[in-house]
Amino acid sequence: MEIKQLKTFLTIAETGSFVKASKLLDYAQPTITTHIQMLESELNTKLFERLGHTVKLTQEGERLLYYAEHIVKYSKEATSSFASDGILTGKIVIGVNECFSIVRLPAVLGRFKNAYPEVDIDLQFGPTKWIQEQLQENLVDVTFFLTREMNNPYLKTDILLPEPVSVVASPTHPLSERECIAIEDFEHMDLITTPSSCTYREMLESYMQENNTRPRTILETNNVQAILQLVINGLGVSILPRVVAQNEIALGKLIEVPWKYPFPPVFTQIAYHKDKWISPRIQAFLDQAKEAFFEQALQKIVCK
Repeated sequence: MEIKQLKTFLTIAETGSFVKASKLLDYAQPTITTHIQMLESELNTKLFERLGHTVKLTQEGERLLYYAEHIVKYSKEATSSFASDGILTGKIVIGVNECFSIVRLPAVLGRFKNAYPEVDIDLQFGPTKWIQEQLQENLVDVTFFLTREMNNPYLKTDILLPEPVSVVASPTHPLSERECIAIEDFEHMDLITTPSSCTYREMLESYMQENNTRPRTILETNNVQAILQLVINGLGVSILPRVVAQNEIALGKLIEVPWKYPFPPVFTQIAYHKDKWISPRIQAFLDQAKEAFFEQALQKIVCK
């Protein structure tokens, strides 16, 4: 079983055609056929069946598909990890669920791309549970979370930066007249927040449940700018990491109401599977991310 045979197999499975696969891979069609015949001979099974002009995977072909995808992926990783002249190449897959992680992510990506311009970056957006599954299946290299300190037995997690959490409202909202606020005060308010698939939202709901509090209504969206605009227009209030709303607060579009009691610590964190092999490019990304967040933390201290 050779890598080129598996690449041929995957291309046929994707295109549904031997002819299209031969064009994409720049092989003669007899070569494509030979690759599949050799695989079928080695595995002693039929991988494809012809239905008219369409080629489809057999059940055995479906079984091979999972392994072929992983073998080819690991092959590419092995090749890119031995890049010549010390130049890092290949691709890093970053899982991004958190509505708020994306606020700080551009600074990390910009720093990394300046240092390692030959490395490709693939941002994968999805619910937290899906990203954690992708991490466990080694389909995502690293991911960012914004929540309380995580303790997942399958993940190696590093805290990058503490994130102050603010209550924000429109200057015309009745809340703007309050000197301070406690979590219990949200019992009769309209809360604008992120979807339940977001770990930050899960943390927020958990904190409210601990204090026997439920807002009057909840309006949810996974768009940070939409949350800010809805609050600015007086449709509700929100509990956000301050970094998300700091520009609108500075411009007077939003007001920040101080907490009566300290809000539980929240952190931006970077995570990857505890058993994952950390390639040079992934290590470089981890280092660059930590340095970028260290600089942001230092700027906050200097500004004070």
